[in-house]
Amino acid sequence: MIVPENIHDIDRQFVLIKAMRFPLIVLVVFAHSSGFDRVAMTSDFSGWNIYHFFSEMVSHNFARLAVCWFYAFSGYLFFCNLKEGDFNFRWVWSKWKKRFHSLFVPYIIWNIIALLVMFIKNKLSVAIGFGVDDGMDYLRQFDVITWFWLWPADFPLYFMRDLMLMSLIVPVWYYIVRYAKWVSLILLVLVYVSPLNPSLPAMRAIFFFGLGAWMGIWKIDMLQVCRYVKWPAAVLALVTLIVATWWNASDYHEWLLRAFYPFGMITFMNLCDRLIENEKLCRWLCSMASTVFIIYAVHELYILSWTKGLFLRVFGEGLAGAWISYLFVPVVVIAICLLIYAVLDRFFPKTLAFVSGGRIERK
Repeated sequence: MIVPENIHDIDRQFVLIKAMRFPLIVLVVFAHSSGFDRVAMTSDFSGWNIYHFFSEMVSHNFARLAVCWFYAFSGYLFFCNLKEGDFNFRWVWSKWKKRFHSLFVPYIIWNIIALLVMFIKNKLSVAIGFGVDDGMDYLRQFDVITWFWLWPADFPLYFMRDLMLMSLIVPVWYYIVRYAKWVSLILLVLVYVSPLNPSLPAMRAIFFFGLGAWMGIWKIDMLQVCRYVKWPAAVLALVTLIVATWWNASDYHEWLLRAFYPFGMITFMNLCDRLIENEKLCRWLCSMASTVFIIYAVHELYILSWTKGLFLRVFGEGLAGAWISYLFVPVVVIAICLLIYAVLDRFFPKTLAFVSGGRIERK
């Protein structure tokens, strides 16, 4: 897909959405590579504190923009092609059928694959004289509802779970947004700034999917909005990112992140908008969009943890080893995922398309 210099902005927006998918999944891998524990900052400038500030800023602050944008894109693309007067049960049903194949089917398949991988890995581990890991405890302690809903076996699939919930209440989204334009936007903002943070679905799903839906229903050009506030958003993104990182792991961290997300998202889109000025880079980023789902689905299936373990053994637990592992583990993990994608694409293209929910584009 080429971006001509004179392309109409609304067309460029769809090119940009496609091109952003790969950089966003890279952020997801960086976010997961640091685990779930946040490190509190201290005021001295030792080597370890500089490392922690950088890694926490990227993985536990900046990288969280990825999920926000993925939700927003999902809400926007759900409604952006809907013409006035076309909303009816038939339209909704057609969307639900598509989401059944693109969300529900791969969601079930990859959770089953995750359960099988955990079971087989632990059985082999016991057979050769090693102990079991947390995966076996997960299999023993929980049940089908937990595996496939509350705490998905393939953990990153919580995003798809919440997206399915958002898709099911499409009529609610449409009627509220369509017939109460500004009231609906105010309600979304109130949800965003409320102290409530429900886990099912997540607050980010409600707000960012809803915001994307609002913009899609009213045919708002996201790129034009981001361009309009480019420099103020960039300054505020930098300030709020630094402040959120400094207050990492504090009681204020979640609130500071909520301040950062809008400005960070705008700045990230503007940066990617600048990147696709280069036609070759734009072509490459768009071509990588088909790999995103496989990276998303498989990177946590022992690939990330084993790669981290290998780097730990090779480079040690010192400061130099920590930097090397942090910077290169995500790169190796993504390379492995791309290799898996290439093998499936070469030898099992139909299977790849099926388990990816039809997200694979053929040239």
